Amino acid sequence: MSERPATRVIAIDGHPIEYRIEHRGSAAVLILHGGHMSARCRFGEETFLDAGHSVLVVSRPGYGRTALGAGPSAPEFAVRLASLCRRLGLSEITVVGISVGARTALTMAAFQSELVPRVILMCPTSFRLWPDRRGRRIAYTVFAPGVERATWGSLHRMLRQDPDKNLPSIVANLTTLDGREAVRRLGPDAAKITEFLLRCQSSRGFRLDLRAPTDVTDHVGQPTLILATRNDGAVSFDHAEHLAATMRHAKLIEVDTPTHLLWMGEGSDQTAAAIQSFLRL
Repeated sequence: MSERPATRVIAIDGHPIEYRIEHRGSAAVLILHGGHMSARCRFGEETFLDAGHSVLVVSRPGYGRTALGAGPSAPEFAVRLASLCRRLGLSEITVVGISVGARTALTMAAFQSELVPRVILMCPTSFRLWPDRRGRRIAYTVFAPGVERATWGSLHRMLRQDPDKNLPSIVANLTTLDGREAVRRLGPDAAKITEFLLRCQSSRGFRLDLRAPTDVTDHVGQPTLILATRNDGAVSFDHAEHLAATMRHAKLIEVDTPTHLLWMGEGSDQTAAAIQSFLRL
């Protein structure tokens, strides 16, 4: 497994926020990962770096070393994200929201529009109910405080002991395809998705993600690229369709990746091409 990237912690209004930044060009993107991930995960960034953009990755509240108090509400966290960007000398930044991180990205775009000229949403959750009621009951059980470490520990042991045997059944949670077919279509990226899963931890962040969000789509007027696949088993495609239908300047591009992770496997070249084209606008 590749070395875990080094992160920093900065106090904004007295609340620790974990981040890391990789400098390339003057243009920059802020990546807000979805559930179970933090700034200590390095995934889905290559396209932006290859396009010459600096990349800032921030752990959302409850993940990594970012305190829950940094974002008791999404607008409050958006204010602190804006403060972080300005402290780092970033006067303009494209916000990238992945999965449930899309809600944070849209909230920042709505409340910090002078800082955010455009938005990219990848496999996004909308502001509608997610997951469904059955999924929420399961999530509250297996990701409860004191339980989530055991949940991930069990999955991590399965992957380390026999990834070829166990990966398809775990990937089945991220795809509408048969798990074995999804792994086949991941090709060499199957090793990357194994590493991705071994990095996952929920801490206290995922429980925060399950709270009812405040819909801000009416307040987002920036150009927005939405990328999603019908093969997504974690967030159904209709979330992306709903966002595209309700946002003023949003464009939905359907890609044919095998799982929720749009930067891995067959079709990931479509993801990269769409992002690069949007960044050139």
